[in-house]
Amino acid sequence: MKILHINASYKPAYVYGGPTMSVSALCEQLVGAGIIVEVFTTTANGNHELDVKSDIPVDVDGVTVTYFKRITKDHTHFSPLLLKTLRARIKEFDLIHIHAWWNLVSVLAALTAVKKRVPVVLSPRGTLSAYSFVNRNNLKKKLIHLALGKKLLHKCHVHATAEPEARAVAEMIKPLSVNVIPNFVKLPDTLPVDTKDDLIGPIKLLFLSRIEEKKDWIFY
Repeated sequence: MKILHINASYKPAYVYGGPTMSVSALCEQLVGAGIIVEVFTTTANGNHELDVKSDIPVDVDGVTVTYFKRITKDHTHFSPLLLKTLRARIKEFDLIHIHAWWNLVSVLAALTAVKKRVPVVLSPRGTLSAYSFVNRNNLKKKLIHLALGKKLLHKCHVHATAEPEARAVAEMIKPLSVNVIPNFVKLPDTLPVDTKDDLIGPIKLLFLSRIEEKKDWIFY
């Protein structure tokens, strides 16, 4: 199987937080499992651009990644060359996996894939729920959703990372399917335990994030 992952940002754009880590970890694990993986992304790094080779495939920890220059410096991340390349190469892939929503990379990539009849998996990563419409840029989101987004989302398979996220998505849209697969968590080779008795029972992890409704999903 050959999968194209599309995300507006990719490591080392750590300014965007968790998704940068989770998307790259997923791609690396898929490569390790023998899947052919490519990533299309932009040079986005907050208000600046990554210092990387652009518009040509490069190896990033075993994953083939192409960073495309963007012409907007905000969260729209508009990259005409990314979309042009996608249109030219999309039929090479068995599946398009899009990460996050509400940016021109994701929405226009989904539109391209649906038109070309290539299956789409969308990982909203906290961006697709009723809460999204009352958080930030709510008017723009509502317009995008009514004009184009809702129709596209009904033709996608959704990958949620927790059951509450899956329920939130199901309350908002009716995608082709919704499946829950948690994010990868990288643990140290040796755990800081004092005695063997500490190894009895489940490993307890402490999760820290900003206080926001969608972050509560991980605790369910």
